[in-house]
Parts: sequence; C-alpha cells; structure tokens
Amino acid sequence: MFPPYLEQAHSLCLLNHDILVELLRSGEKNKIFHQEIKFSSEEDKIKLEQSDDIFEWFEVTERKLEHVEILRRSVLQALLSDYLHFIYEALACSRKEKLTVTYALLRKPIQENLLLLEVMASDINDFSNKLTEKPLALRAKNYGGIEGHTKRIQSVLEILEEEERFDAAYLAQLRYQKIEDGFDGICNKSMHLFTEHPKIKTEKMNINQIFSGAGAESKQTQWYFLYSRLPYILFYARILIEHICGTFSKTDPSYLNNIEYRVMASTILWYQNVDSFYKNKTLDKFVDSTTNKLEKAFLDVGKASPNNQDILRVSESGEI
Repeated sequence: MFPPYLEQAHSLCLLNHDILVELLRSGEKNKIFHQEIKFSSEEDKIKLEQSDDIFEWFEVTERKLEHVEILRRSVLQALLSDYLHFIYEALACSRKEKLTVTYALLRKPIQENLLLLEVMASDINDFSNKLTEKPLALRAKNYGGIEGHTKRIQSVLEILEEEERFDAAYLAQLRYQKIEDGFDGICNKSMHLFTEHPKIKTEKMNINQIFSGAGAESKQTQWYFLYSRLPYILFYARILIEHICGTFSKTDPSYLNNIEYRVMASTILWYQNVDSFYKNKTLDKFVDSTTNKLEKAFLDVGKASPNNQDILRVSESGEI
C-alpha cells in the first residue's frame, strides 16, 4: 500500500508534471511550436517545392536562423512530450508499488531528455549543429563525466538566475553518479538484471532488484529516497522548460506567478515532512531560498511573512 505520509510529496511531483502538461497542451493549441516560413522570392518558393528535405533547402538558401528555430520548436515539443510520458508513468508505478519499474523509467528523462533541454537552453546553435551533423555527440557519456555535466548545469543555472537556489554539482550527482545519494546506480540496477560497473556490480547469488523489491523495508527505503530527491529535480526541470518556451512565446505574468506561488508553497510543505535522515545542506538551501522568495512575494504586496496556514492556502490557490 502506498504510504499516506508520502501523498504530499507525490502530489508535489505531479504538480510540477501537470504544469508542463498544460504548457504543452496550450502550446499545441496556440501553435507556438510552429514556425512560419516567409519566402524572400519566388525562386525560394520553387526551390522548396522541388526539395525533398526542408533542412537541405534551409542550407541551400542560407536560412540558418530559421533552420535553428524550427529545430528548437519541433524538438522541444517532442522532447517535452516524451519527458512527461516517462515521468507520469514512473509516478503511476510508484503508486502501484512497482518501484523497480519507477526507477527504470526515470533514468531516461532525468539523464537524457534534461541534458538535451539544457544544451538547447545554453547554446541552441551547438545543439542544432550536433543534431544535424552528429547526433551521437549529444549522448550523456560525451559530456566529460561528472565535471562536464556539472559545468553544463552551472551554465544553465546562470541563465535561469537560479544559482542561489540550486546546486549544479548536486544535480549532476543525483542524475549521473553511481553513488548512494544518486539515481544512476539504482536506475541502472532496475533496468538490468546484471551490472558490471564496480560501484553497482551484481553481488554473487543475486539478480538486480528481483529479490530486494519484495520486502516492505526495501520499498520504504526506495520510496523515501525517491520522494526526498525527485521534487528537487522536477522543480529544476520545470523552470528550465518554462524558460525555453518563454524565449519564443510569452505567458501572462500573473498566471506564471500564481503557478510559481503554488509550487513554492507546496515545496515548503513537502520538506517539512521529509525524514531528517534524507535531508542535507543542499536541499536545505533549496527550500530556504524558496521560502525567502515566497516571503518576499508577501512583503511586496504589504503582507506579513506567511505562517503555515498561509502557506497551505497558497499551495491550494496560488493566491498571495
């Protein structure tokens, strides 16, 4: 049975997911992922009609900017849809106590989808060139190990102006390092019956996750870790995706504020219920910074710092 004390954490994960579902749905409805092509001459139009490949036509007609923009919008739409499918199914499996499947499903979106989104946000021309000429260069293993991942994430945090709230090294560790406080080890063990990497090597007389998943204590540990770390990653992923969309489609600021206030308040309430064993200084900083941002929003409209009742109200309504 899914533990009742993790309902709040599960709801926070779904909230970060559902906001992006609405972004994708409204974006498709309003065709923000479409890019209009304007012909500079009749000759351009004829060349496109005669071409078998629109990207070849972009190259022939030297339309680099339009090439990049169409790639960005179309790839973002597909990447976001794929990311959301995997996150939703992972959370659904967690509710059904299928934690091995949950962790297997999480590896792709948090390692691969997010990596491509980060490259898109930090250097869209580099992303376009690699995808066009050498897509395998975009694989996670080609980014210089944990140091390379940290550097990339740090550049994204600077763009998002979120260096104070998030820690690049910790995000890289959670997503790519095979250590106890990280997803890569347990995700790999959930995907493969046997693993040979020294840090996650399958023990003698064992098969990965086949036996451990059956015990109540093992499930509790996996649930505790999942819901003490995943909200941090999903919060980061959401603001990254919102930023990319915001570069070519503006959203009503009042709506964005309402959404952000709901997530911030829910994040504060979530962390109050995280077991002390699973807390650390990086997560403390994340929640403290989020708390400060919400308090500032209250002070900016002439209200006193929020108490727990105020935070609960904002988590449900988004209204300060």
